[in-house]
Amino acid sequence: MFGLSLISGGYEMLFLLIGFREYVTWRLSAVWVALIVLEAIIANAATVQWPQVPLVFFWIIPLLIINTLMSSRLLYTKWLLMLPVVIFLNAIKRLLGALVGVLAKLMVKSTSPMLLRQAVGLHATADLNLFIAVIVTLPIVILLGMAAHRWLVRVAAADFLQRARVDLSDYLLVLLFFGIYVLAYVFAMEWSINGQAYMAIVASITFGIIGVYLINNKNSHLNDAQLLLEVSNYNELLSQHNQDLHLFKHDYQNVLLSMAAFIQNSDMPGLKQYFEDEVLPASEQLNRQTELIGLSRLDMPTVSGMIYAKYEAAKQQHVQLSVTILEAVRLTDIPQIKVVRILGNLLDNAIDAAARSDQRVAVTISNYDVQTAVFTIVNQVPAQETIDLAAIKKSRFTTKPGHLGYGLSSIEQLTTTQLQVNYQIEEGRFIAELVVKH
Repeated sequence: MFGLSLISGGYEMLFLLIGFREYVTWRLSAVWVALIVLEAIIANAATVQWPQVPLVFFWIIPLLIINTLMSSRLLYTKWLLMLPVVIFLNAIKRLLGALVGVLAKLMVKSTSPMLLRQAVGLHATADLNLFIAVIVTLPIVILLGMAAHRWLVRVAAADFLQRARVDLSDYLLVLLFFGIYVLAYVFAMEWSINGQAYMAIVASITFGIIGVYLINNKNSHLNDAQLLLEVSNYNELLSQHNQDLHLFKHDYQNVLLSMAAFIQNSDMPGLKQYFEDEVLPASEQLNRQTELIGLSRLDMPTVSGMIYAKYEAAKQQHVQLSVTILEAVRLTDIPQIKVVRILGNLLDNAIDAAARSDQRVAVTISNYDVQTAVFTIVNQVPAQETIDLAAIKKSRFTTKPGHLGYGLSSIEQLTTTQLQVNYQIEEGRFIAELVVKH
Protein backbone atom coordinates (compact mmCIF):
# COMPACT_ATOMS: atom_id res chain seq x y z
CA MET A 1 0.00 0.00 0.00
CA PHE A 2 2.85 2.35 0.83
CA GLY A 3 4.58 1.64 -2.47
CA LEU A 4 1.33 2.13 -4.38
CA SER A 5 0.58 5.44 -2.70
CA LEU A 6 4.19 6.61 -3.05
CA ILE A 7 4.29 6.00 -6.81
CA SER A 8 0.81 7.28 -7.66
CA GLY A 9 1.16 10.20 -5.27
CA GLY A 10 4.18 11.43 -7.20
CA TYR A 11 2.49 11.52 -10.62
CA GLU A 12 1.58 15.23 -10.51
CA MET A 13 5.04 16.10 -9.17
CA LEU A 14 6.71 14.05 -11.90
CA PHE A 15 4.61 15.67 -14.64
CA LEU A 16 5.37 19.20 -13.41
CA LEU A 17 9.09 18.52 -12.98
CA ILE A 18 9.31 17.18 -16.54
CA GLY A 19 7.07 19.86 -18.02
CA PHE A 20 9.01 22.73 -16.43
CA ARG A 21 12.38 21.02 -16.16
CA GLU A 22 14.39 24.18 -16.94
CA TYR A 23 13.38 25.54 -13.54
CA VAL A 24 14.13 22.41 -11.54
CA THR A 25 16.91 22.41 -8.93
CA TRP A 26 18.21 19.50 -6.89
CA ARG A 27 17.26 21.14 -3.61
CA LEU A 28 13.68 21.81 -4.66
CA SER A 29 13.33 18.28 -6.08
CA ALA A 30 14.66 16.73 -2.88
CA VAL A 31 12.25 18.72 -0.70
CA TRP A 32 9.33 17.91 -2.99
CA VAL A 33 10.06 14.17 -3.00
CA ALA A 34 10.54 14.18 0.78
CA LEU A 35 7.14 15.82 1.27
CA ILE A 36 5.45 13.26 -1.00
CA VAL A 37 7.08 10.37 0.91
CA LEU A 38 6.08 11.90 4.25
CA GLU A 39 2.51 12.37 3.04
CA ALA A 40 2.34 8.73 1.92
CA ILE A 41 3.49 7.54 5.35
CA ILE A 42 0.97 9.73 7.16
CA ALA A 43 -1.86 8.81 4.77
CA ASN A 44 -1.28 5.08 5.24
CA ALA A 45 -1.16 5.39 9.02
CA ALA A 46 -4.19 7.70 9.15
CA THR A 47 -6.27 5.44 6.92
CA VAL A 48 -5.74 2.52 9.30
CA GLN A 49 -6.14 4.61 12.45
CA TRP A 50 -9.32 6.44 11.37
CA PRO A 51 -11.16 4.20 8.88
CA GLN A 52 -14.37 6.17 9.26
CA VAL A 53 -12.80 9.36 7.86
CA PRO A 54 -13.32 9.88 4.07
CA LEU A 55 -10.20 8.95 2.14
CA VAL A 56 -10.17 12.29 0.32
CA PHE A 57 -8.78 13.95 3.47
CA PHE A 58 -5.74 11.66 3.44
CA TRP A 59 -5.18 10.98 -0.26
CA ILE A 60 -6.23 14.09 -2.18
CA ILE A 61 -6.22 17.27 -0.08
CA PRO A 62 -2.64 16.91 1.28
CA LEU A 63 -1.29 16.09 -2.21
CA LEU A 64 -3.08 19.07 -3.75
CA ILE A 65 -1.63 21.37 -1.10
CA ILE A 66 1.92 20.02 -1.43
CA ASN A 67 1.96 20.08 -5.23
CA THR A 68 0.38 23.52 -5.37
CA LEU A 69 2.87 25.09 -2.99
CA MET A 70 5.92 23.36 -4.49
CA SER A 71 4.94 24.09 -8.09
CA SER A 72 4.34 27.75 -7.27
CA ARG A 73 7.80 27.80 -5.68
CA LEU A 74 9.21 26.07 -8.77
CA LEU A 75 7.84 28.74 -11.12
CA TYR A 76 7.98 31.73 -8.74
CA THR A 77 4.27 32.36 -9.18
CA LYS A 78 1.11 32.68 -7.09
CA TRP A 79 -0.24 29.49 -5.52
CA LEU A 80 -3.72 30.44 -6.70
CA LEU A 81 -2.61 30.13 -10.33
CA MET A 82 -1.18 26.66 -9.77
CA LEU A 83 -4.08 25.17 -7.79
CA PRO A 84 -6.37 24.75 -10.85
CA VAL A 85 -3.46 23.19 -12.75
CA VAL A 86 -2.74 20.74 -9.93
CA ILE A 87 -6.43 19.82 -9.55
CA PHE A 88 -6.67 19.12 -13.29
CA LEU A 89 -3.54 16.96 -13.17
CA ASN A 90 -4.96 15.07 -10.18
CA ALA A 91 -8.17 14.44 -12.13
CA ILE A 92 -6.21 13.26 -15.18
CA LYS A 93 -4.12 10.97 -12.97
CA ARG A 94 -7.22 9.38 -11.55
CA LEU A 95 -8.70 9.05 -15.01
CA LEU A 96 -5.61 7.25 -16.33
CA GLY A 97 -5.39 5.09 -13.20
CA ALA A 98 -9.04 4.15 -13.38
CA LEU A 99 -8.93 3.27 -17.08
CA VAL A 100 -5.75 1.21 -16.70
CA GLY A 101 -7.22 -0.37 -13.56
CA VAL A 102 -10.29 -1.50 -15.46
CA LEU A 103 -8.07 -3.03 -18.14
CA ALA A 104 -5.92 -4.73 -15.48
CA LYS A 105 -9.03 -6.15 -13.87
CA LEU A 106 -10.12 -7.60 -17.21
CA MET A 107 -6.64 -9.01 -17.89
CA VAL A 108 -6.43 -10.93 -14.60
CA LYS A 109 -10.16 -11.77 -14.75
CA SER A 110 -10.67 -10.39 -11.26
CA THR A 111 -14.09 -10.17 -9.65
CA SER A 112 -12.83 -7.83 -6.92
CA PRO A 113 -14.44 -4.36 -6.93
CA MET A 114 -10.89 -2.98 -6.41
CA LEU A 115 -11.56 -0.58 -3.56
CA LEU A 116 -8.75 1.47 -2.10
CA ARG A 117 -9.67 0.27 1.39
CA GLN A 118 -9.12 -3.31 0.21
CA ALA A 119 -5.47 -2.50 -0.37
CA VAL A 120 -5.23 -1.17 3.16
CA GLY A 121 -6.72 -4.45 4.35
CA LEU A 122 -4.13 -6.42 2.37
CA HIS A 123 -6.46 -8.16 -0.08
CA ALA A 124 -4.02 -9.88 -2.43
CA THR A 125 -6.17 -9.67 -5.57
CA ALA A 126 -6.97 -6.01 -5.08
CA ASP A 127 -3.31 -5.27 -4.32
CA LEU A 128 -2.18 -6.95 -7.53
CA ASN A 129 -4.71 -5.16 -9.70
CA LEU A 130 -4.00 -1.78 -8.14
CA PHE A 131 -0.25 -2.23 -8.48
CA ILE A 132 -0.62 -3.18 -12.15
CA ALA A 133 -2.66 -0.04 -12.72
CA VAL A 134 -0.09 2.16 -10.93
CA ILE A 135 2.95 0.68 -12.70
CA VAL A 136 1.38 0.84 -16.18
CA THR A 137 0.25 4.44 -15.63
CA LEU A 138 3.79 5.59 -14.66
CA PRO A 139 5.36 5.54 -18.17
CA ILE A 140 2.19 7.14 -19.58
CA VAL A 141 2.63 10.07 -17.18
CA ILE A 142 6.29 10.42 -18.16
CA LEU A 143 5.46 10.46 -21.87
CA LEU A 144 2.68 13.00 -21.33
CA GLY A 145 5.07 15.20 -19.35
CA MET A 146 7.64 15.12 -22.14
CA ALA A 147 5.01 15.96 -24.76
CA ALA A 148 3.60 18.74 -22.57
CA HIS A 149 7.08 20.25 -22.15
CA ARG A 150 7.30 21.14 -25.83
CA TRP A 151 3.89 22.79 -25.75
CA LEU A 152 4.60 24.66 -22.49
CA VAL A 153 7.78 26.12 -23.97
CA ARG A 154 6.09 27.06 -27.23
CA VAL A 155 3.30 29.02 -25.49
CA ALA A 156 5.69 30.45 -22.84
CA ALA A 157 3.45 29.07 -20.06
CA ALA A 158 5.98 29.76 -17.32
CA ASP A 159 6.29 33.37 -18.45
CA PHE A 160 2.49 33.77 -18.34
CA LEU A 161 2.23 32.23 -14.87
CA GLN A 162 4.95 34.54 -13.57
CA ARG A 163 3.36 37.69 -15.04
CA ALA A 164 -0.30 36.97 -14.30
CA ARG A 165 -1.96 38.83 -11.45
CA VAL A 166 -4.87 37.68 -9.30
CA ASP A 167 -7.78 39.50 -7.67
CA LEU A 168 -10.49 38.67 -5.14
CA SER A 169 -12.84 37.09 -7.69
CA ASP A 170 -10.08 34.67 -8.70
CA TYR A 171 -9.72 33.48 -5.10
CA LEU A 172 -13.46 32.88 -4.78
CA LEU A 173 -13.74 31.01 -8.08
CA VAL A 174 -10.68 28.79 -7.55
CA LEU A 175 -11.63 27.93 -3.97
CA LEU A 176 -15.13 27.00 -5.17
CA PHE A 177 -13.44 24.91 -7.85
CA PHE A 178 -11.37 23.19 -5.12
CA GLY A 179 -14.38 22.60 -2.83
CA ILE A 180 -16.48 20.95 -5.55
CA TYR A 181 -13.63 18.64 -6.52
CA VAL A 182 -13.01 17.56 -2.92
CA LEU A 183 -16.73 17.04 -2.28
CA ALA A 184 -17.07 14.88 -5.41
CA TYR A 185 -14.24 12.60 -4.32
CA VAL A 186 -15.54 12.27 -0.76
CA PHE A 187 -17.95 9.80 -2.33
CA ALA A 188 -16.03 8.67 -5.42
CA MET A 189 -13.06 7.28 -3.49
CA GLU A 190 -15.37 4.80 -1.79
CA TRP A 191 -16.60 3.46 -5.13
CA SER A 192 -15.25 0.55 -7.13
CA ILE A 193 -12.68 1.05 -9.87
CA ASN A 194 -15.45 1.11 -12.48
CA GLY A 195 -17.33 3.83 -10.64
CA GLN A 196 -14.14 5.82 -10.16
CA ALA A 197 -13.45 5.57 -13.91
CA TYR A 198 -16.77 7.25 -14.69
CA MET A 199 -16.20 9.88 -12.03
CA ALA A 200 -12.67 10.55 -13.29
CA ILE A 201 -13.94 11.06 -16.85
CA VAL A 202 -16.53 13.58 -15.70
CA ALA A 203 -14.05 15.36 -13.38
CA SER A 204 -11.30 15.56 -16.02
CA ILE A 205 -13.60 16.98 -18.67
CA THR A 206 -15.42 19.37 -16.34
CA PHE A 207 -12.44 20.74 -14.49
CA GLY A 208 -10.30 20.71 -17.63
CA ILE A 209 -12.81 23.01 -19.35
CA ILE A 210 -13.02 25.25 -16.28
CA GLY A 211 -9.22 25.39 -15.97
CA VAL A 212 -8.70 26.21 -19.65
CA TYR A 213 -11.36 28.92 -19.43
CA LEU A 214 -9.73 30.48 -16.39
CA ILE A 215 -6.26 30.47 -17.96
CA ASN A 216 -7.44 31.82 -21.32
CA ASN A 217 -9.53 34.50 -19.63
CA LYS A 218 -6.66 35.50 -17.37
CA ASN A 219 -4.20 35.45 -20.28
CA SER A 220 -6.49 37.63 -22.39
CA HIS A 221 -6.94 40.17 -19.62
CA LEU A 222 -3.21 40.06 -18.86
CA ASN A 223 -2.20 40.78 -22.45
CA ASP A 224 -4.83 43.49 -22.92
CA ALA A 225 -3.98 45.17 -19.62
CA GLN A 226 -0.25 44.98 -20.21
CA LEU A 227 -0.46 46.36 -23.74
CA LEU A 228 -2.73 49.22 -22.68
CA LEU A 229 -0.47 49.99 -19.72
CA GLU A 230 2.66 49.90 -21.87
CA VAL A 231 1.18 52.16 -24.54
CA SER A 232 -0.10 54.53 -21.87
CA ASN A 233 3.31 54.64 -20.18
CA TYR A 234 5.11 55.14 -23.49
CA ASN A 235 2.80 57.97 -24.50
CA GLU A 236 3.25 59.60 -21.10
CA LEU A 237 7.03 59.31 -21.37
CA LEU A 238 6.95 60.69 -24.91
CA SER A 239 4.84 63.62 -23.76
CA GLN A 240 7.36 64.29 -20.99
CA HIS A 241 10.20 63.99 -23.49
CA ASN A 242 8.56 66.48 -25.85
CA GLN A 243 8.05 68.87 -22.96
CA ASP A 244 11.70 68.49 -21.96
CA LEU A 245 12.69 69.08 -25.59
CA HIS A 246 10.65 72.26 -25.70
CA LEU A 247 12.26 73.48 -22.48
CA PHE A 248 15.66 72.54 -23.90
CA LYS A 249 15.10 74.70 -26.96
CA HIS A 250 13.97 77.56 -24.76
CA ASP A 251 16.95 77.16 -22.41
CA TYR A 252 19.34 76.82 -25.34
CA GLN A 253 18.18 80.14 -26.75
CA ASN A 254 18.56 81.78 -23.35
CA VAL A 255 22.07 80.37 -22.99
CA LEU A 256 23.08 81.79 -26.37
CA LEU A 257 21.56 85.19 -25.59
CA SER A 258 23.22 85.37 -22.20
CA MET A 259 26.60 84.40 -23.64
CA ALA A 260 26.15 86.96 -26.41
CA ALA A 261 25.70 89.68 -23.79
CA PHE A 262 29.06 88.83 -22.21
CA ILE A 263 30.73 88.88 -25.63
CA GLN A 264 29.19 92.22 -26.61
CA ASN A 265 30.51 93.73 -23.39
CA SER A 266 33.92 92.08 -23.91
CA ASP A 267 33.55 90.55 -20.45
CA MET A 268 35.73 87.47 -20.92
CA PRO A 269 36.24 86.78 -17.17
CA GLY A 270 32.47 86.98 -16.64
CA LEU A 271 31.85 84.74 -19.66
CA LYS A 272 34.32 82.17 -18.34
CA GLN A 273 32.75 82.16 -14.89
CA TYR A 274 29.24 81.96 -16.35
CA PHE A 275 30.25 79.05 -18.57
CA GLU A 276 31.84 77.12 -15.70
CA ASP A 277 29.08 77.82 -13.16
CA GLU A 278 25.96 77.64 -15.32
CA VAL A 279 26.55 76.00 -18.70
CA LEU A 280 28.75 73.02 -17.78
CA PRO A 281 26.53 71.73 -14.90
CA ALA A 282 23.56 71.68 -17.29
CA SER A 283 25.50 70.02 -20.11
CA GLU A 284 24.37 66.49 -19.22
CA GLN A 285 20.70 67.40 -19.56
CA LEU A 286 21.39 69.36 -22.75
CA ASN A 287 23.34 66.45 -24.24
CA ARG A 288 20.56 64.00 -23.43
CA GLN A 289 17.98 66.09 -25.24
CA THR A 290 20.34 66.45 -28.19
CA GLU A 291 20.85 62.66 -28.38
CA LEU A 292 17.10 62.02 -28.54
CA ILE A 293 16.09 64.92 -30.77
CA GLY A 294 15.93 62.51 -33.72
CA LEU A 295 12.82 60.87 -32.21
CA SER A 296 10.83 63.85 -33.46
CA ARG A 297 11.43 62.54 -37.01
CA LEU A 298 9.75 59.21 -36.24
CA ASP A 299 6.02 59.55 -36.91
CA MET A 300 4.96 56.76 -34.56
CA PRO A 301 4.35 57.95 -30.98
CA THR A 302 4.09 54.51 -29.37
CA VAL A 303 7.47 53.44 -30.79
CA SER A 304 9.08 56.79 -29.96
CA GLY A 305 7.81 56.53 -26.39
CA MET A 306 9.09 52.95 -26.08
CA ILE A 307 12.56 53.93 -27.32
CA TYR A 308 12.64 56.82 -24.86
CA ALA A 309 11.63 54.41 -22.05
CA LYS A 310 14.43 51.99 -23.04
CA TYR A 311 16.85 54.92 -23.13
CA GLU A 312 16.03 55.69 -19.50
CA ALA A 313 16.22 51.99 -18.55
CA ALA A 314 19.62 51.66 -20.27
CA LYS A 315 20.94 54.67 -18.38
CA GLN A 316 20.12 52.94 -15.09
CA GLN A 317 22.35 50.05 -16.20
CA HIS A 318 25.09 52.53 -17.21
CA VAL A 319 24.52 51.74 -20.89
CA GLN A 320 24.63 54.52 -23.48
CA LEU A 321 21.76 54.13 -25.97
CA SER A 322 22.24 56.34 -29.03
CA VAL A 323 19.43 56.95 -31.52
CA THR A 324 20.05 58.09 -35.10
CA ILE A 325 17.18 59.16 -37.36
CA LEU A 326 18.43 61.36 -40.20
CA GLU A 327 15.18 61.62 -42.15
CA ALA A 328 11.47 61.62 -41.52
CA VAL A 329 10.19 58.05 -41.05
CA ARG A 330 6.47 57.58 -41.43
CA LEU A 331 4.86 54.22 -40.67
CA THR A 332 1.24 53.67 -41.68
CA ASP A 333 -1.11 50.69 -41.72
CA ILE A 334 1.09 48.50 -39.53
CA PRO A 335 0.36 46.67 -36.26
CA GLN A 336 1.94 49.16 -33.87
CA ILE A 337 1.69 46.91 -30.82
CA LYS A 338 3.67 44.17 -32.56
CA VAL A 339 6.36 46.67 -33.57
CA VAL A 340 6.57 47.90 -29.98
CA ARG A 341 6.85 44.35 -28.58
CA ILE A 342 9.47 43.23 -31.13
CA LEU A 343 11.61 46.35 -30.72
CA GLY A 344 11.20 46.22 -26.95
CA ASN A 345 12.55 42.65 -26.83
CA LEU A 346 15.41 43.46 -29.21
CA LEU A 347 16.41 46.50 -27.16
CA ASP A 348 16.19 44.57 -23.88
CA ASN A 349 18.53 41.89 -25.26
CA ALA A 350 20.94 44.51 -26.66
CA ILE A 351 21.02 46.51 -23.42
CA ASP A 352 21.62 43.37 -21.37
CA ALA A 353 24.51 42.35 -23.65
CA ALA A 354 25.96 45.87 -23.65
CA ALA A 355 25.91 45.94 -19.85
CA ARG A 356 28.28 42.96 -20.01
CA SER A 357 30.53 44.43 -22.71
CA ASP A 358 31.22 48.05 -23.79
CA GLN A 359 28.05 49.70 -22.39
CA ARG A 360 26.93 50.95 -25.82
CA VAL A 361 23.89 50.29 -27.98
CA ALA A 362 23.30 52.05 -31.30
CA VAL A 363 19.83 52.35 -32.82
CA THR A 364 19.39 53.58 -36.40
CA ILE A 365 16.03 54.12 -38.06
CA SER A 366 15.85 54.82 -41.79
CA ASN A 367 13.74 54.43 -44.91
CA TYR A 368 14.85 51.60 -47.17
CA ASP A 369 12.39 52.71 -49.84
CA VAL A 370 9.02 54.45 -49.97
CA GLN A 371 7.25 51.42 -48.48
CA THR A 372 9.90 49.98 -46.18
CA ALA A 373 11.49 51.22 -42.95
CA VAL A 374 14.41 49.52 -41.21
CA PHE A 375 15.20 49.56 -37.47
CA THR A 376 18.81 48.53 -36.83
CA ILE A 377 20.10 47.74 -33.34
CA VAL A 378 23.83 47.15 -32.83
CA ASN A 379 25.65 46.03 -29.70
CA GLN A 380 28.99 44.45 -28.87
CA VAL A 381 28.94 40.70 -28.23
CA PRO A 382 30.16 40.10 -24.65
CA ALA A 383 33.58 38.51 -24.32
CA GLN A 384 33.70 34.69 -24.22
CA GLU A 385 30.15 34.42 -25.58
CA THR A 386 29.29 32.82 -28.91
CA ILE A 387 26.05 33.16 -30.82
CA ASP A 388 24.86 30.56 -33.29
CA LEU A 389 22.82 32.41 -35.92
CA ALA A 390 21.31 29.12 -37.09
CA ALA A 391 19.86 28.49 -33.61
CA ILE A 392 18.98 32.01 -32.52
CA LYS A 393 15.37 31.88 -33.69
CA LYS A 394 14.70 28.54 -32.07
CA SER A 395 12.63 28.32 -28.92
CA ARG A 396 14.52 28.82 -25.63
CA PHE A 397 17.72 30.08 -27.31
CA THR A 398 19.61 32.40 -24.96
CA THR A 399 23.14 33.40 -24.06
CA LYS A 400 22.13 34.57 -20.57
CA PRO A 401 22.60 32.11 -17.70
CA GLY A 402 19.37 31.40 -15.87
CA HIS A 403 17.13 32.64 -18.69
CA LEU A 404 14.89 30.49 -20.88
CA GLY A 405 15.06 32.67 -24.00
CA TYR A 406 11.33 33.30 -24.22
CA GLY A 407 12.06 36.88 -25.39
CA LEU A 408 13.77 35.69 -28.58
CA SER A 409 11.15 33.03 -29.28
CA SER A 410 8.35 35.56 -28.73
CA ILE A 411 10.00 37.81 -31.33
CA GLU A 412 9.85 34.95 -33.82
CA GLN A 413 6.18 34.38 -33.02
CA LEU A 414 5.37 38.06 -33.69
CA THR A 415 7.05 38.23 -37.09
CA THR A 416 4.93 38.26 -40.25
CA THR A 417 5.46 39.02 -43.94
CA GLN A 418 5.01 42.66 -42.94
CA LEU A 419 7.39 42.49 -39.96
CA GLN A 420 10.65 40.58 -40.49
CA VAL A 421 13.63 40.27 -38.17
CA ASN A 422 17.16 39.48 -39.37
CA TYR A 423 20.32 38.84 -37.35
CA GLN A 424 24.00 39.00 -38.28
CA ILE A 425 27.40 39.26 -36.63
CA GLU A 426 30.12 41.56 -37.97
CA GLU A 427 33.50 42.14 -36.29
CA GLY A 428 32.26 41.11 -32.87
CA ARG A 429 29.07 43.17 -33.12
CA PHE A 430 25.59 41.69 -33.00
CA ILE A 431 23.24 43.38 -35.45
CA ALA A 432 19.47 42.93 -35.31
CA GLU A 433 17.27 44.42 -38.03
CA LEU A 434 13.52 44.86 -37.97
CA VAL A 435 12.20 45.42 -41.48
CA VAL A 436 8.75 47.02 -41.55
CA LYS A 437 6.78 47.05 -44.81
CA HIS A 438 3.86 49.47 -44.94
